[in-house]
Amino acid sequence: MKQVILSASKIILVPILLFLTLPLNGQANTINKISPSLEILLNNASPDEKIVVWVYLNEKQGSIENSFISEKSRRRRARVDRINFLLDEKDIPLNQKAVSAIKNSGATIRHQSKWFNALSVEANKITLEKISSLSFVRKIELLKKISKTLPPENEYGTRKSFTDNNIILPLALDYGPSFLQNQFTKSTKLHTAGLTGKGVLIAIFDSGFKTNHPAFDSLNLFATYDFINNIIPVDSLDCPGQLTILQQNFHGTAVLGTMAGNVPGELIGSAYEASYALAKTEITCSGIEIKIEEDNWIAAAEWADSIGADIISSSLGYYFFQDSSDYLKEQLDGNSALITRAADIAASKNILLFNSAGNERKTSWGTIIFPADADSVIAVGAVLSDSSLASFSSPGPTADGRIKPDVVTLGSVIHTANFQGGYSNYSGTSFSTPLVSAGAALAFQHDSSMTAEEYRKLIKETASQFQTPDNDFGYGLFDAALAADIIKINKSGNFILFLNDSLTIHITTSGRSQSIPVLATINLPAGSQFVDSGNGSGKLILTGTRQNDNLSEFTLTASVGYYTDSTNFTLETYASVAQYVIAAPNPFAESVRFLLSSNAGNLKSISIFNIVGEKIWEYLNSSTVFAEETIVWDGTNSRGEKVSSGVYLAYIRAENYEGNVKLLKIE
Repeated sequence: MKQVILSASKIILVPILLFLTLPLNGQANTINKISPSLEILLNNASPDEKIVVWVYLNEKQGSIENSFISEKSRRRRARVDRINFLLDEKDIPLNQKAVSAIKNSGATIRHQSKWFNALSVEANKITLEKISSLSFVRKIELLKKISKTLPPENEYGTRKSFTDNNIILPLALDYGPSFLQNQFTKSTKLHTAGLTGKGVLIAIFDSGFKTNHPAFDSLNLFATYDFINNIIPVDSLDCPGQLTILQQNFHGTAVLGTMAGNVPGELIGSAYEASYALAKTEITCSGIEIKIEEDNWIAAAEWADSIGADIISSSLGYYFFQDSSDYLKEQLDGNSALITRAADIAASKNILLFNSAGNERKTSWGTIIFPADADSVIAVGAVLSDSSLASFSSPGPTADGRIKPDVVTLGSVIHTANFQGGYSNYSGTSFSTPLVSAGAALAFQHDSSMTAEEYRKLIKETASQFQTPDNDFGYGLFDAALAADIIKINKSGNFILFLNDSLTIHITTSGRSQSIPVLATINLPAGSQFVDSGNGSGKLILTGTRQNDNLSEFTLTASVGYYTDSTNFTLETYASVAQYVIAAPNPFAESVRFLLSSNAGNLKSISIFNIVGEKIWEYLNSSTVFAEETIVWDGTNSRGEKVSSGVYLAYIRAENYEGNVKLLKIE
């Protein structure tokens, strides 16, 4: 296991003028600073009972020139802001005189949050009353103690061996039982292109990690920190005698394995050469559920920012808070939960965040979890190997009506490392999330100039149902290869021709590759030709001939050597050039396409009538130039509602033709 030691020389000082002052004169201020829920707890607490709270301070004392960020963090931020490196007041350290005063009051300081200008502290009620009287204290609130259950035991099914003689595996990689999960996200295609995540820093927030597992012998370990115990190692067991799946190292080890494992023939993580920062934030020793105290996650996010993490992968999210100030579903609005607000702040520092959507579909909560509600977090749901929705995967939307989850991928029987030193299969959005996070690392390796916002946009736009998102699948299946945006052909489609007619289609490409692609065709229809212009574009000339079947399928490819994109096309050829109009398919289930021959002249309109003669849909052509493009009726009425099955009449008007076509819509 390779480990990088962070040295003080990697810390730089960035000056920007901003100065905030704070009076430190002790006691004063009669305003009640204790929140109502905390006040109730204090009234019922014994004198020695320790309570964990947030202590929010007034203005900071210092300037942004006192803010330290690592060289790696500076480089990440510079992708967005080359001058000021995204520095703002949230980067200013806390007033250390105020911190010392709170520490001297007898309280135990757990974490300091410069983002929220607050400290999480543990103290009894007498000490808290003393702290509340300090003039530099703005308010005190109860710290959330959060918990969630794992997917039901029956969701952890067994995996059948995966064999497919038609699959060509990437050279030199023997995935073993982990092939399916890598192939599902198309990470295998990026591995073939030589992308492994090398040079990308991923921070994982989880329960604990067995870093001496054989799967991690080649792990690039950049940094670790245990935010529960405030120590550097993250492999302590913490649950004496507990050998169940809720053992402290169980969850984090399994998550890390999906991303970083590297045992040929057994387990290949999707980003097996990325660098990793491991944050231990969750407690599993209850034997029932996984718990987190909100300050651990926030402290880990600030730490990830400070060391320069490119990606945060958080495989656990939360909804049940064990005190009288529980969050409500109405607060899944991207702005209410402190953990959600912290996620948004991290994103504002150009960190790409992934969080599990949750396994709560069948629970009383029934929806996504915090911080998956953040608009800058990619919330990941789970599907089965046939791409159907996993029964546990949490649905959206957010409380303010946004689509969630954002994307889905395989989250059932994921093969990975177990904390006992072997390998097991697990299910849950906890395991679909790291697969997407690792796919993102491959994209960042290919183009290190990419910003987090650019990649968030690419993830959605290249998912399988970007045009028709919903609150089960989000924008659809995640495709790591498409989202890497290396090279792509910008056109696809189905074309209709009459015999002896021809059609010219101009082909262009785009992407983040620096190489000019070579364009080629596979199974081009007879009588057709393709010309590669040599500059990433080409010309496709299709001709309707009797040598083609009624329906011909062919492929265009664009290759930059290490990576090839392919796009499928179809050509429908019809026999009679004397026909003025073709409607196909007919009967139809979803949509029907209309094509006019050149004999018909310029199209004027197409009107659709139902069986009783009511016009339910119309297309009006404002162009005065004859076009060989097809017009599509998608089977909806003018209000956008799907029409029922039955007989419809299409009335077509053109320069040289006017007539009806009978249509049959079927289920």
